[in-house]
Amino acid sequence: MSIRKCQKFTVYPLSNFPLGELAEVICIFSFDLSLRLKSIGVQEGTLVEIIHQDPSGDRVVVRFNESRVALDKAFLKHILVRPLKTSYEMLRDFARVDQLTGLLTRQFAENLLKKELANPPYCLVLADIDDFKRFNDTFGHQAGDKVLKDIAQVIKRNLRKTDLAVRWGGEEFVLFLKNTTVEIGQLIAERIRRAVADHIVWWQGQTLGVTLSLGVCGAPPVRPLELLFEMTDKALYQAKKSGKNLVFLCEE
Repeated sequence: MSIRKCQKFTVYPLSNFPLGELAEVICIFSFDLSLRLKSIGVQEGTLVEIIHQDPSGDRVVVRFNESRVALDKAFLKHILVRPLKTSYEMLRDFARVDQLTGLLTRQFAENLLKKELANPPYCLVLADIDDFKRFNDTFGHQAGDKVLKDIAQVIKRNLRKTDLAVRWGGEEFVLFLKNTTVEIGQLIAERIRRAVADHIVWWQGQTLGVTLSLGVCGAPPVRPLELLFEMTDKALYQAKKSGKNLVFLCEE
């Protein structure tokens, strides 16, 4: 995360801020952008908040006090702001949330999952984007990032508020479904699989078709986290081995 000193404050690029996070404008390091913002009354000390991001991820709507303006996301790195949260709170939040996908980070989620294992019934789901490497190799890593962001949003839209979604690493996601039997967990995983298969990722005028393979395992019986992951990973492997774009249950 980029952190800079500006006058007496520690400040952050607005591009690092999640939706709905209120901050104070400290510096604008672009003359043209500064003139544009000053024309609508934005200056140092103005409160700012990102309130909307286009599905493409290229443009955002930013609220400055009572004004709203659409900006290219690339401009946000030139707007340096001071969070209204303490620096400790800000850094803590960045440690919790993966900045690319908006999902929980593995580091934060591991401890959370260990606590949840004592409260069955629940399901663990491992989901992996099929043939992800081809997006990076064919279209570049920015296209791969776009695929990850899109699929993360599809997953979130198809989960309940009580469920946890984690970017586990690379193109792999972990879903923890609370108060959920294996049968219901399989239905939720299948719903996510279909939603991803139906979703079209747009990249530079081209459509990218993406599919997801998923493994599902549940409790009871309650198992140590390592064993639960091992069993769920085997189910994911079976989904991949059987042709991909499939949901497989773990073997009891």
